[in-house]
Amino acid sequence: MIGSNNPSGPPGKSVENQLPGKGAGRPTLAIVNALALADIVSMADAIELMSVTMQEISRGRVTAPERGGMAIAPKGKLILMPGAIADINRFGTKVLSLFSDAASNGLPGHQGLMLLFDSENGRPLCAVDSHAVTGLRTAAASAVATRILSNTDSHSLALIGCGALAQWHAEAISLVRPIEEVIVWGRSIEKARQFADRCAVHLAAKLVVAHSAQEAVERADIVCTLTSSPFPVLKGKWLRAGQHLNLVGSSTRATREVDDDAVARGRFIVDSRSHAVSQAGELRHAIESGSIGEQHLAAEIGEVLAGHAVGRSDQSTITIYKSLGHVAQDIRVADAAFSRLSESSHVVYVDW
Repeated sequence: MIGSNNPSGPPGKSVENQLPGKGAGRPTLAIVNALALADIVSMADAIELMSVTMQEISRGRVTAPERGGMAIAPKGKLILMPGAIADINRFGTKVLSLFSDAASNGLPGHQGLMLLFDSENGRPLCAVDSHAVTGLRTAAASAVATRILSNTDSHSLALIGCGALAQWHAEAISLVRPIEEVIVWGRSIEKARQFADRCAVHLAAKLVVAHSAQEAVERADIVCTLTSSPFPVLKGKWLRAGQHLNLVGSSTRATREVDDDAVARGRFIVDSRSHAVSQAGELRHAIESGSIGEQHLAAEIGEVLAGHAVGRSDQSTITIYKSLGHVAQDIRVADAAFSRLSESSHVVYVDW
C-alpha cells in the first residue's frame, strides 16, 4: 500500500520478508526520513559503525569511484556518490543537490536520497534522507578520528562555523572526550549566539561565543572546521602543540578551510588516500604551493584504527583529520537503518 507506515505483515517484523525473493507479499521499498533515522541509529551507534567502515576502506573491502556530478544552472550542482561494501553485500549511491541559496530558501545545503541495494540480487531496499545521513555519519567519523588522534585529556572544543554540521559535531565529540567547554565562532555573531543557546539545552558543557576564529582556535584542544568558506578561515600560526583538528566543511579541490601553514604543521590523516590526493583542497593547495610533498599525507584513519599506522606520536603532536566524506559511510548507516526498520513508526513503506 503506497504511503503505508507499516509493511504488509505482522507489526514489528522486519520488512525483509516483504521484499522480492523472500516469500509471499508485494515488493516493498522503505523510505527513511530524518525522524525515522534518529529513532533507529543513535550517534553512539554511528560512531561504532564509522570505526568499522573506515577500516574496511583501508583494507580494500570497499569499491567507490570518486564522487562526480554536474552543474545545474544557474547556482546548483548534482552530485553522485556510488559505492559497494563487500562484507555486508550492499551497494548504493548517494544522490545530492547542492544549491548556493538553499539556506535563504529555508532548505538544507545537502538535499537528496541515499539509495541502498542488495548485492546478491540487485533489489532496492530503502531510500534514506541524505541530509540526515550526511550529518550523522560525518560527525560520527570526526568523533572516531578524535577518539584515536586527540589527547585523552582534551576538554575544550572549538566549532568554526555554526551551520547544520556544528550541532552534530558538538554531540559526537562530547561522546568520545570529556568536553567541558564548547567555543563557537561564526561569521554572524548573532547566529553564533543563537546556536550556542540551542546547544546549551542539550549539552552539559559550557557554551562560549568567540568574537574571532583565532580566539576560538587558540583556546581549544580540539577544533572542527565546519564552514562553507572557499578560503582559509584558520591559520597555522594560531595552532599550538597537542591540538587536534577535524577539517570537515570543504569537500572539493577548489575549496579549503585552513592555510598551507596549518597543513604543514600537522600530522595529516585522511579518510581515503586516493580521494584526498585528488580532491582534498587543503592538501592539494599545500602540495601545489610547494609547502609540503605528497608524502606529508601520513595515513588513512582506517590504517591508524587497525594499528597499521601511527596517529599521534606524543602529546605535543598536532594531528589533522581531513574528512572528505565517503559513500561507504552512507551505505553503512543506511544498512543499519534497514536492519531495524521496525524501531521507528516514521518509516514509510511503498509498494515496489
